[in-house]
Amino acid sequence: MRSRWVVHLTVAFGLAIRIAALSRVGGRFLYYDNPAYDQMGLQLLAGAKFDPYWPPGVPYYLAFFHWIFGPGMLIARASMLLVYAGFCYALYALVQRFASRSAANLTVLVFALYPSYVRWAFYPSTEYPTAMCLAAIALLALVAARQRSWWAAAALGLVLGVLALVRANSLGLTLAVPVWLWFRTRKAGLGLAVLLVAAAPISGWLLKAHTMTGRFIMINDSNAQNFFQANNPWTPLYNTCCCGPVEWTVAPEFTKLEHEIECKPAAERQPIYRRIALEHIASRPDLFLLRSFNRFRAFFCFPIHRGEPLSRTGKAPAIVGLAITAVEIGFFYWPIMVLAILFWFASPPPAAQADARTVLGVLFIYAVPFFLTCSQPRYNFPIVPLFAVFAVAFIEAVRKRSWGEVMEPLRSSAWRRRALYVTLAFFFYIQVEWMWIVARAA
Repeated sequence: MRSRWVVHLTVAFGLAIRIAALSRVGGRFLYYDNPAYDQMGLQLLAGAKFDPYWPPGVPYYLAFFHWIFGPGMLIARASMLLVYAGFCYALYALVQRFASRSAANLTVLVFALYPSYVRWAFYPSTEYPTAMCLAAIALLALVAARQRSWWAAAALGLVLGVLALVRANSLGLTLAVPVWLWFRTRKAGLGLAVLLVAAAPISGWLLKAHTMTGRFIMINDSNAQNFFQANNPWTPLYNTCCCGPVEWTVAPEFTKLEHEIECKPAAERQPIYRRIALEHIASRPDLFLLRSFNRFRAFFCFPIHRGEPLSRTGKAPAIVGLAITAVEIGFFYWPIMVLAILFWFASPPPAAQADARTVLGVLFIYAVPFFLTCSQPRYNFPIVPLFAVFAVAFIEAVRKRSWGEVMEPLRSSAWRRRALYVTLAFFFYIQVEWMWIVARAA
């Protein structure tokens, strides 16, 4: 596991698994599949004028491959395998900063086998590009701060700009990371360089969107609608995401109102969505806080598998999906999260604390918008690898020292032990609660 070639072999192994799965899926549609990104890519390639409902990052990426190989869902799916490879190398480099080469190789192997990270590797959407960008941002931020590197700062700005075009909710990172770098290095120029480079692809798209529509669009149009759907008088208190694994039931009044808004011109719809949502939040801040707390809980639940890539008909028996879900939570998601929690409560070494706080900051700044709008377990896909960084760092600490030495801060601090027990109890409470919600909806 210490050889520099292991990571390449592991990535090749992961690609082989995904190519085998893709060979069964081909170009047919699966549960959760959304062809909208691919269709938008074809529109961009054709030079069409349209209102951009979706963010343009992934469509531009898909358009590039369609320009070379032609149209087709299989082309779109296969192109995403390159993003998987990029994700692996970014995660490998990030883990190596916290632990060892063998730990980094182990992490890449874990995600080569992780069911969700197999399932979504050929899905032409934003999950994997976002995960790759977040790992790269955390890595480049640490390199730029440690080395005062202008090249790292430029690369960091570019990835931040790309991520904003992949998922517009990450705009907060585009502003926060340059400020953090300024304070961390005491070099305003370094932070400004990151901001200016990030602004280049974003401003280029804003100009393109204005040229197509004749109006200002902040990346894409779906953001205001998502905000409205998650914050209106009829939004469910827990299941606030209309496209989640549990069916979303709302009142007929909501359906009628949304239809009336959709009949208006595109330029008028976004202000109406925002106004209704903000008015409801102002009138019922208690419900907003309750929904936000529930969105936080839903965000950290486990995803539901249906096993459809394993069936050529696209409909696998329910027991197959249940078995995959059980394997994922028992061998991947829960162990990663528990070890990550232990990493923080066992008090990482002082040398690693600053870097770990940076990764944690990237993780939560990215996640916060989901606590305010739509949230479901699938949305934690890009940040689980960052939690895995902490998990592997904890394993590495135990390997290099001993369990007793690593856990000494917990043994010597009663409040730290109690806080750990409360955190673990809360985490597993929301897992059990999610099981109950899914079982009841089945």
